[in-house]
Amino acid sequence: MKITFLGTAAAEGVPAVFCNCPTCVRAKAVGGREVRTRSQILIDDDTLFDFPMDTYMHMLKFKLDLSKIKRVLITHAHMDHCYPQEFCMRGGPFAKNLTEDRVNIYCDPTVHDIFWNDVNRELRPEVGAGLITTVMHPFDCVVSDDMRIIALPAAHTKGEDCLVYYVERGGAGALFLNDTGPLEREVFEKLRKMRVDVRLVALDCTYGAIEHGVGRHMGLYDIVKQKQLMREVGVADESTLFYATHFSHNTDLDYAGISALASEHDITVAYDGCSVEI
Repeated sequence: MKITFLGTAAAEGVPAVFCNCPTCVRAKAVGGREVRTRSQILIDDDTLFDFPMDTYMHMLKFKLDLSKIKRVLITHAHMDHCYPQEFCMRGGPFAKNLTEDRVNIYCDPTVHDIFWNDVNRELRPEVGAGLITTVMHPFDCVVSDDMRIIALPAAHTKGEDCLVYYVERGGAGALFLNDTGPLEREVFEKLRKMRVDVRLVALDCTYGAIEHGVGRHMGLYDIVKQKQLMREVGVADESTLFYATHFSHNTDLDYAGISALASEHDITVAYDGCSVEI
């Protein structure tokens, strides 16, 4: 299973859309790995984890055929993770010669309602026929073709049952924990009982080198604690790869700086275009 980090930023991007802080000024000047678009992950060439407004940019930059996408896993209803309007372009006069006739969107109940409300005004019936939404709840498990998907409860927006996901194909599994605070031990214990094989974990690092603690996001040292907890529970072991992603501009560290700190804990800092096979 190939995992590609298409975007690795929080909602505002890096550089942030209206910002002139030192981090954003540096990112504009230096470019490269200092620039981060909104978070999105591609699994092989047929599955997307989240669907931000930067999806179109990712398609251009990485030369993607998004008509190959069979499924999209959406974590929650914030626009940097759920931009439904783009799906109005999936068919009709807007898109021809699609590889896949239909795409399945997995989501929580709030995303389901917002998705259809947002697309309803412009959605053509023939395009809508190719869109399927499947509502997921914590610890629901579905099998889509050869992929097993498990939804887990995220620690994020109050009033919404936000999700994160475990995805498994060919016996190799990855756990995607972006845009969430630290998860409780019982979440990992329940996941372990579902007979998973976690080869890679991608975790929220919105606060960079700052430890955020209990809340809606994480920093590097929250990731270190989550890594330790997963090993204690038996979800992860010494061979499990850990990646930090979903970065805000609110940190003074550049890519090299945060990478140096993360490497001390065997954590890899993801960047836009970073790819790994498990």
